Amino acid sequence: MTELFSARLKASTATIHDEVEHTNFMVDLMEGRLDARAYALLLKQYTVIYAALEAKSREFAEDPIFAPFHDVNLFRGERIVRDLQELIGSAEFTLNDSDLPITGGAEAYARHLGHIDKPEQVIAHHYTRYLGDLSGGQAIGALMGRHYDIPADALTIWDFTELGKTKPYKDSYRLRLNDIAGTGGNEQIVIDETMTAFELNGELLSELTSLSERPTADRPAAAGPTAAGPTAAGRPAASSVF
Repeated sequence: MTELFSARLKASTATIHDEVEHTNFMVDLMEGRLDARAYALLLKQYTVIYAALEAKSREFAEDPIFAPFHDVNLFRGERIVRDLQELIGSAEFTLNDSDLPITGGAEAYARHLGHIDKPEQVIAHHYTRYLGDLSGGQAIGALMGRHYDIPADALTIWDFTELGKTKPYKDSYRLRLNDIAGTGGNEQIVIDETMTAFELNGELLSELTSLSERPTADRPAAAGPTAAGPTAAGRPAASSVF
């Protein structure tokens, strides 16, 4: 039996996906070892990344290969800006926009998105970000509220109420992936560009690690965690936004 493309895409990118979601920044953020500023710092990077992705999505909205994936209900850009404003405006967190720099990694990621010129490349980034938001991103939203007392009004990036139930939507999305060749698309370009998307994410998260990392003495004793290994509690980190 021929392997479905959605399964092949997942398998082909599984190793780098796992490495990226187990960077120190994501593990520490999800385990409650950072703070609201670290989450706000992540959102700040997303302001430029999602703006670039959504501009590119609109550019390719009528392309026959990309059109089946285009859905403005997935767009997160405006929500990210509002969430960030909620956090910065909250007296509880005492955050300043000037303390939340956009990193070189985020700028490089956004610049790359601006330069891609094939519908399959747009699909790759669309898949990496939005299917991740619909999956592990839901855990991020829950854990940010639990660990850092971030209110729901500042977590709307993870709210996909407009889509209805997420599982049927994700199933439908994978069916569209499986039909890429049928619409004239090149599956290998999607795989290659998805690898690039994860690499860009990894570089960004490495920068955020250095901006948010606590001194080693302040870290809990680890049961062997590494940038690509299990958490200090000895269990895998919850799936990240990817």
